[in-house]
Amino acid sequence: MHRVDLARPYGVPDGARLSPVPEALQHPFADCPALPEMGPHGMHGAVVGHDGSAAALPAIGPYDFSSAERVRDALPMGATGAAVRMTLASHANATQYVVKRCPDAWHTTQAWLASRLFGAMGLPTPTTFLVRGCDEAFDGTRESGRLHLASVYLPSYEDFGLWLIGEEARRAVVSQAHDSECTTICDGARIGAHMAGRVMDKLCKQEGAAFWALSPQCARIYAGEVTSRNAMLGLLCEMLPDVYQCELERHYIAALWLGNWDLCNVFMENVGVWRDKEDLPRMMTVDFGACLEMGFQGTCKDTGYEVAVTQRTGLPALPPLTSAFRRDAACFSAELPPDSLTDLTQFPYGEQYAPFVRRLKGFTPDAKEDVVIDALKDPTSARAVAAEMAYRLGRIHQDTLLPWANTASQLACAEMGGPLHGRCDAPAQVHRLLSRRDSLMRLLGGEWAGQAWARTHPTRAAAIIAQQSPFMHL
Repeated sequence: MHRVDLARPYGVPDGARLSPVPEALQHPFADCPALPEMGPHGMHGAVVGHDGSAAALPAIGPYDFSSAERVRDALPMGATGAAVRMTLASHANATQYVVKRCPDAWHTTQAWLASRLFGAMGLPTPTTFLVRGCDEAFDGTRESGRLHLASVYLPSYEDFGLWLIGEEARRAVVSQAHDSECTTICDGARIGAHMAGRVMDKLCKQEGAAFWALSPQCARIYAGEVTSRNAMLGLLCEMLPDVYQCELERHYIAALWLGNWDLCNVFMENVGVWRDKEDLPRMMTVDFGACLEMGFQGTCKDTGYEVAVTQRTGLPALPPLTSAFRRDAACFSAELPPDSLTDLTQFPYGEQYAPFVRRLKGFTPDAKEDVVIDALKDPTSARAVAAEMAYRLGRIHQDTLLPWANTASQLACAEMGGPLHGRCDAPAQVHRLLSRRDSLMRLLGGEWAGQAWARTHPTRAAAIIAQQSPFMHL
């Protein structure tokens, strides 16, 4: 069975340091630095801290992509097609980049910041930076100089929904099966999901339209197939070995800290499986457009509740939601409620997160010491994952966060011509992040549990330190 390797150190040198945050940012319409093509991952490591490149983190940018060309045989990416693939060179093996269009400069810089914060937890995500010169690649319009978010394209990444019906997931399930019935159920679910997906693709090709533009009749059929496909995917997810469930829980807990409203969409995208340089599968979050104060469709969380609850009703090709979204949860608060580990009503599409919280139900952070110590011995137990995440979060401090937040805020203000009224400034944002960190750590068992986990699993703790290292040294 292919196991997710959670203990391997990645060789990031302790001395790896970032360039200091500049006191004055470049004028938004000044010439952008070029992004040179250096090595198999372009200028920087594709997944800093995890790809074995020992690369330092890139500066925020923006870099000049005016000479970049869209990869013509690659379809727009994501459920809404908001990202395209581009390359700076014409040869067949040139590095490709995923370039995403965000609503405005504030959303773009905040998405960059959220990806940095996620990386600071030592979890894998594509390394991002900002670019200019990409308008024509999206809609053929005249270049406006707007910012776009970019990262290296990872051909070995696969969205979780697709990975679940692939051969790798089947091997993982079958390898732990105790009887032939489990294998039969797994294969049946895979076939069902495949068939539903084929009908969905056929409907879009038949009408030459994306799912959101299907005719009413086709939209109803499409929605039924999405429901069927997701039922099969949910069954497959429950059959995965605990080591994979641990990975889902890590990314869910990270989403709690960052307020990620879109960790896993209706197609089980935005999170998936990436194969690293040693061809080992690792869970990865790739989209941060609804984190921190950001809501959906260019809104903010505190003003975007109506958008969050109505945008699904405007998409008849998607099944109606069965879970509620609480109005009071439409914010990026400084404290997490006591039931946050399993409360799916705090998310607009909470039912889609159900596979991530399955083992966290009934978790009690204030268990007796001997119970905790005993549970930590099993690295795949839910309590061990909770304590491990408390350890990761406990290593993140103001000195780590403030430079990132300052950089994002300064660039957004420069792009938008002044202060961002109604949005947190960098110090206030960092204070809120640290307060959320503290409340989340309490829900996970506290700093004590994190330190106890590190003493129980020193090799794994050392690996986490290596993975966090590029984000910690300023």
